[in-house]
Amino acid sequence: MTTKFAPEAPANCPLCPRLVAYREEVAVKEPDWFNGAVPSFGPEDAELLIIGLAPGVTGANRTGRPFTGDWAGDLLYATIDKFGFSTGTYDARPDDGLKLKRAMITNAVRCVPPQNKPVGAEINQCRPFLAARIAALPKLKAMICLGKISHDST
Repeated sequence: MTTKFAPEAPANCPLCPRLVAYREEVAVKEPDWFNGAVPSFGPEDAELLIIGLAPGVTGANRTGRPFTGDWAGDLLYATIDKFGFSTGTYDARPDDGLKLKRAMITNAVRCVPPQNKPVGAEINQCRPFLAARIAALPKLKAMICLGKISHDST
């Protein structure tokens, strides 16, 4: 699979006007948060890719790391650790020292959507980043999609 897109959207990605407006609205209230297109987390030699829906407003949109800072991350990172895909300790902060090994986490939609509900055009607009991310993982053996939108986009 070849793609002209980079595997990561720029933090200030302009492609989806509604998501840009929402990011900017949240940034006014929370200027110290990440408030951008959240990059994937994990090594480029990952064998496992975990694909979520989109950043949560008080989770990854705040911290800049997928599934970090919300309840879904508490469950996901404990499971990743249980199966030997991480070192260090997850502490819901991007500077907690947690490292993934042989696994990467990404999202189908890279920017936080209002009510955690991206619309079809936003999912389609972001899909080339997901395709590029998948194509850039030369050792990829398996993918786990968390939810219907993630599955359909993948």
